[in-house]
Amino acid sequence: MRSLDERLNQLPSGLQPLAAAVWQHRSRGTHLRGDGTVQVAPMPWVGPEAFAFVLYPGAERAWLTAFARRTGRAIPEAYGTVLTALNGCFAFDLALYGLPPSLQDPAPPVPRGTLEPLDLETANRYWAQEYRGAEQEFCCGGCTLTATENVGYFLTSSGSFRSRRKEGEVLREWTSIRDLLTEELPAAEARDLGRRRRTVWPWETRHSDA
Repeated sequence: MRSLDERLNQLPSGLQPLAAAVWQHRSRGTHLRGDGTVQVAPMPWVGPEAFAFVLYPGAERAWLTAFARRTGRAIPEAYGTVLTALNGCFAFDLALYGLPPSLQDPAPPVPRGTLEPLDLETANRYWAQEYRGAEQEFCCGGCTLTATENVGYFLTSSGSFRSRRKEGEVLREWTSIRDLLTEELPAAEARDLGRRRRTVWPWETRHSDA
């Protein structure tokens, strides 16, 4: 099994902000699962099995082709490059969608208990319909804006990335996924900090003037 360093070093340049964020939090704890998923930085204030980062192993190129065949819509190359290196992820409350191995046809052997990403096909068939004005865009992820509202990430025909509210408002637009992650990851971490209980956790150091 490849180490965390090897996994992060092999991510494409567009995902380097994610790699940097994972490196920053790795001292809080890392778990490399047998299914190839990497979990980094436990979040006990969320749940006993919650982690700040969950990185899935890259998708097979054939799965991208099968997606286009099933849906009649090709995965944009800007996101296909992401998927073959990282088949979706969670980063705090931010998610990039992927192609769950168990839903592929034919499905590879998937051991019981294997972790899988949120489904890119379901997102584009159903979830994207909740976002007004996004009919011609490709849904690739989302995040939690407030306790009652989620925001969707969309890829436009011109190759830019957008964050959208369901009523149609475009909140942000970026020229690349690298720019999206550079701006959105610190915001996701800030939201997480706001949810923490006022507790000193093992990876935090209490400084004393004594």
